[in-house]
Amino acid sequence: MLPPTITPGILPVRTATPLLPTDGTTARMSSIALYLNVSGAACYETAVGSLVCLGQVHNPLDVPVEQVTVGVQLVNAEGVVLADQQALVFRWIIPPNAAAPYRVLFERVPPGYAGAYVYVGTGEVAHDVDLRYAVLTAQPVSGTFMIDEYQVTLSVLNEGTTVAQHLAATMTLLNENGQVTGFARIQPDQGVHLAPGEALALSIKVIPQAQGTVAFDAFVEGQVTAVVDP
Repeated sequence: MLPPTITPGILPVRTATPLLPTDGTTARMSSIALYLNVSGAACYETAVGSLVCLGQVHNPLDVPVEQVTVGVQLVNAEGVVLADQQALVFRWIIPPNAAAPYRVLFERVPPGYAGAYVYVGTGEVAHDVDLRYAVLTAQPVSGTFMIDEYQVTLSVLNEGTTVAQHLAATMTLLNENGQVTGFARIQPDQGVHLAPGEALALSIKVIPQAQGTVAFDAFVEGQVTAVVDP
């Protein structure tokens, strides 16, 4: 069976985003980004020689945020930056006290690479969220682990008053230290709609980048179409 769903009370401890005083990174940060927390990047070398760095951004604020980007710097033993890449997190809106996974890919491992430093680059307060995004909940109904692949089926319920479209489901795998060992994001066919009160089953498969997965976190997002009359 799949490890139990991680709950907000046992989400991994995250490090507050520090200021970067050297290469202009601080100047690029938005004011909201300074208040977001980011888990240290867990970086894995792939079979083709690239390096993928995974982690999560947590929103400790009492307002939702969006347009969140994460940067990862690869450094040598002396702390000199060898490479720097940025990417958007894989969540349109990060609600209060929620998290979003990120993945930053480097095409190759630079010579002298000794570690990685991660920071939140940008983020904005999200406005009119209820007018743009559906109110969806997701509950796991089954889970299996076969041949190094985790598969979870989620029951997705539209609890809002608007039709949901452009659905996207995301599952993040975590080890006992709260590091991300893998994640996947799927988007059903564009023709899939979820009316108010309607439920839908979605299955997600994730191949972990490393051993030691003990828990997972999953969420589903959707955009709003027309408001349904009462």
